[in-house]
Amino acid sequence: MLKLQNISKSFGDIQAVKNLSLEINEGEIFVLLGPTGAGKTTTLKITAGLIKPDEGKVFMDKTDVSEVPPAFRDISFVFENYNLFPIYNVYDNIAFALRSKLLRKEESEIKKRIQTISKDLHIEGLMERPTSTLSGGETQRVALARALVRQAHLNLFDEPLSNLDLKLREELRVEFKELHKKYKSTAFYVTHDNDSALSVADRIGIISEGVLHQIDTPDNLLENPDSLTVAMLINYPAVNVLDCSLEGKSLNINGKTSFVELTSSEIDRIKEITDEKNFQIGLKPRSIKPDKDKSKLNFSGKVLHIEYQGYNKVVNLDFLGLTVRMVTNETVHKEYGEMLDFNFSKKDLFLFRKSNGKRVL
Repeated sequence: MLKLQNISKSFGDIQAVKNLSLEINEGEIFVLLGPTGAGKTTTLKITAGLIKPDEGKVFMDKTDVSEVPPAFRDISFVFENYNLFPIYNVYDNIAFALRSKLLRKEESEIKKRIQTISKDLHIEGLMERPTSTLSGGETQRVALARALVRQAHLNLFDEPLSNLDLKLREELRVEFKELHKKYKSTAFYVTHDNDSALSVADRIGIISEGVLHQIDTPDNLLENPDSLTVAMLINYPAVNVLDCSLEGKSLNINGKTSFVELTSSEIDRIKEITDEKNFQIGLKPRSIKPDKDKSKLNFSGKVLHIEYQGYNKVVNLDFLGLTVRMVTNETVHKEYGEMLDFNFSKKDLFLFRKSNGKRVL
């Protein structure tokens, strides 16, 4: 449906997007996930035609639209700051595109569409309100309504939930997914919010410093990241990263403490890829469990502090001079400086080359 082919864009000395290629299928929600400054919004604006790439092409339904003006690309765009028109009330904001010279819908059709979308988004009672009187959640719903009422071929969303509090974000993520199913739309959604990406996406692309690293389903990205960058960005809290060295069949921490023993087949797989000896272990905080378990790898660390995140707790531990984070919903009766046993399965470890961050195990 949408294809970006070898897209590059620089702003002065800053290369915002580097040779990026991706395809979005009809009817899916595709999320581009990355930190601030990764190139997400630039990619979205290139898709919309608001920015012209230095190199590369944009295709919609196999047609090259690289030179087609934004108004003629049959897209809607929800900006991060929503960009509602303050001189219009809610109804006229939603109706704006439908009354444009390009679409020219009849008022009866406009009214019908707005009644439907306003009911779906629970904003029927806001139609006569000035936009300046809306709450954050109401503003977001109106912005979504204005985009979806067009029934455009492609809907673009730039950090659409980032300005909302946690409770509203959770509510609107559910509504967003339900609306997508109802309207059978195609969505290109960019965000830095890990939870939003995992909640709404059919597929996710991981972008950092303008480079698109990996595209896959949320589950596959969590279980099979192909680089340390992907593992760090797809997980929240981010994976624990432990420098290690390969000594014989042992991965050693701090050059001497044996952390995990590898099998002969695992050693062979590593040697097929590289003859390097220095690696980085990635371990998801959610894979670490408190207490001992004879069937798993067992260690202990000194409690530094505990962060409370709703039902979960993030326990920060000093392990061999390194900070390791564990996420658990179990009660942890430990104070600062006390030792805490923890365990994890060997299969929960990712091993990356230290030289380039590529995964080897």
